[in-house]
Amino acid sequence: MEWNRDMKIQRPTRRKLLLLVPFAVCYACFVVLGDWQGSVDYSNAQNLGRLVLWAAGSFAVLLAAGFLLENRAALVGFLPSGVQAACRRVFLPGKKRQGHWWIWLLFFLLCLLCYLPYFFMYYPTWFNNDAVWQMEQALGMAAKSNHHPYFHTLIIKVFLTVGYGLFHDYTAAVALYTFCQMALTAAVFGFCLYLLYRRGTKIPGLVLAVFFYAFLPVNGMFSICMGKDAWFTAAFLLFVWALHHCAEGREGLHNADGQMGLCGMSGRRRWLWFFVTGVLVCLLRSNGIFVFLGTAVVLVFSQRKERKRMYTSVAAVLFCSFLWRGPILTALQVQPPDTIESLTMPVQHLLCAYARGGNLTAEEVEMLETVVPLEQIDAYYNPYLFDMTKNYIRENGNQQVIAENKGAYAKLWLHVGLRNPMLYLEAEIRQTAGYYALHIPHDQILYSEYFMVDNPFGIENERKVFSYDASLAMGEFLQWFQAFYNRVWSLGMNTWLLLFALACALYRGRRAIAFVPCVMLLGSLLLATPVYNEFRYAYGVFVALPLLFGLGVGEERANAAGH
Repeated sequence: MEWNRDMKIQRPTRRKLLLLVPFAVCYACFVVLGDWQGSVDYSNAQNLGRLVLWAAGSFAVLLAAGFLLENRAALVGFLPSGVQAACRRVFLPGKKRQGHWWIWLLFFLLCLLCYLPYFFMYYPTWFNNDAVWQMEQALGMAAKSNHHPYFHTLIIKVFLTVGYGLFHDYTAAVALYTFCQMALTAAVFGFCLYLLYRRGTKIPGLVLAVFFYAFLPVNGMFSICMGKDAWFTAAFLLFVWALHHCAEGREGLHNADGQMGLCGMSGRRRWLWFFVTGVLVCLLRSNGIFVFLGTAVVLVFSQRKERKRMYTSVAAVLFCSFLWRGPILTALQVQPPDTIESLTMPVQHLLCAYARGGNLTAEEVEMLETVVPLEQIDAYYNPYLFDMTKNYIRENGNQQVIAENKGAYAKLWLHVGLRNPMLYLEAEIRQTAGYYALHIPHDQILYSEYFMVDNPFGIENERKVFSYDASLAMGEFLQWFQAFYNRVWSLGMNTWLLLFALACALYRGRRAIAFVPCVMLLGSLLLATPVYNEFRYAYGVFVALPLLFGLGVGEERANAAGH
């Protein structure tokens, strides 16, 4: 692409204008609903006016961004030649770079080197209560449960078995698990950097991406935290990549010399990657199956190529997922999560309606009373955090009555909601606002300050290389970064940027299927998140942003062969 005064300005078509409308409405709702406490001070007419103004302003910004991105070459052509030269260095798309495997290796080693200080400082791992419970299951000290994905528990078991067999020490076995998890994270993030490099990303953008993946403390901390989040995020990013290339077909998969590179694969291999990463997404997170199902529906209706392979791959993923969740877990005597675990939103809706003086009949109140003592509602009800409520119900309530009368309680939820829609909306907003509001009343916890909880295995922190003073400095740095993050960023910002990049991609006619898993992940949180602003639940969206911005906002690259 060259700057040229004769290039025609592409005017926005009616289709492009209509595409931006739902995004503008989303942004308006994010602002007004995300500020629920402030919105109640306005009348209905005033709030409607705020929605209209925010929607109009958002539409104008999105239209301006899409127009400038689509016509950047034509618009710069009207600038003086000296300015054009500067713009060429900054904006003109570069050629696709060759896909040498050693470039990915360098990115991988850089990320690994950046994460190693966290590993040595908090050796053998960043241990939380969830990991303790999973380790107890892996060692046969606790009943097997799929509350945390048992597939991940089996991964822990494999490393513990191998590590203990080699070192005869659980601390060393856990360290082996942590190092391999850290290496996996570094390998996947290094692969993301490799993709951006190979695509022709300009050096400033590539440097920013390197800082994002390699140097951000949150990535280093999650790489050593003994939980499912690092494994799921790695699978999620690879699934996004595989999905994009399956939809892309054979176009744009070759090196400058026309040979297949590390990213370029035959159709069979591409769909095999889709199958493998799809299965991992389903098995490594409770809401993974919903992410995959939603993505599969969009893929089936949008994909026009290789339909036979697509149907086969989707069916194979679903078959393996349901086979695992059904016969296999039953044969392994793994207990499913309890009833209350998946009822975050219905319970919060009903409790909000009751606590806020909604319109409930005596019979409906009695049905709620059967599940949980309502006279003690102030002791456990929190509109932002469902964990307190579900734990109270487990200890003092009766969730079994819901399991035995699912139809009756479904009707209860529906009938109360029809009479109290605004209270249901209030409950929904308070339980989910952190994922779309730019400002929230509580700070996010990126990582706990307690890096080693009490455990029955005798595992303690054994700092390597660094001194005690250095560990104190690291702790202060991590808490400073967490406070800094809360001042300049939020989970809502992730969603805003995701939708911005998606809107730009659709406006410019780009393939947007890679955005769908992130949208589905956020959608699953809006339906069932137990915490209204938990960073690790949306970590996959956060780390996918550089790739998605490259697809939606970045310029298409021409390869060296001129294809």
